[in-house]
Amino acid sequence: MVELILVIVIAGILAAVAAPRMMGRSGFDTRGYADQLASTVRFAQKLAVAQHADVYVQLTANDATLCYLATMPCPVASQAPGPGSEKPYTVNAPSGVAITPTTTLHFDAGGRPVNLAARLDIHVNGSGTHHVFVEQETGYVH
Repeated sequence: MVELILVIVIAGILAAVAAPRMMGRSGFDTRGYADQLASTVRFAQKLAVAQHADVYVQLTANDATLCYLATMPCPVASQAPGPGSEKPYTVNAPSGVAITPTTTLHFDAGGRPVNLAARLDIHVNGSGTHHVFVEQETGYVH
């Protein structure tokens, strides 16, 4: 009987600590979108190399879009396809998540970033801040 009561007490303490973390999704949404954004930037770099063409990642506060031109918004004829050939390839931020800075990241046909003065630090702000870094020389995304 004592063991049963101890198990119930421990389960209650764990539920009191873990339940609030599991109920709020904003932390998961922020981290998930940061990972999705990093994958999108990596895909843009690989697309530039594969198609031997310049590819632009247009970052706004709420989304990231791939385009073959720097023009914002991206003209329909210049939209870059996604991994499933969907056009436009845009990843939208979940509610409560925002991207800073709003900029356009340019990869040349060799997959190198163009006109980066230093390492690009993309902030994904929501419940906390996660960073997506793009290295100046190589375009390595992490």
